[in-house]
Amino acid sequence: MRRVAWICTVLSVLLLADGLWMTVSHYHPGDQNTFTGNSNLVLSDGQVGLILAGFLTVATAVMWVLVFRREALARQEQARDASRSASKA
Repeated sequence: MRRVAWICTVLSVLLLADGLWMTVSHYHPGDQNTFTGNSNLVLSDGQVGLILAGFLTVATAVMWVLVFRREALARQEQARDASRSASKA
């Protein structure tokens, strides 16, 4: 799970950098996106990239929380097992 979290972290940083570059450089290749299907809300590629990077960053943060929680539970179980085996001896 840690490996997937690292991959998502790298992807979110790359997507954020790409969206920022497109927005700052005013990159408009001629096509526009209706993000929600609303024809009145037309976004550039950079803005859509930033929105998607935000979603991926939130999902990545949740993934890292789950990774750290799982590792903490594993350490607690190991400490509990070690104290049980020490008390038996």
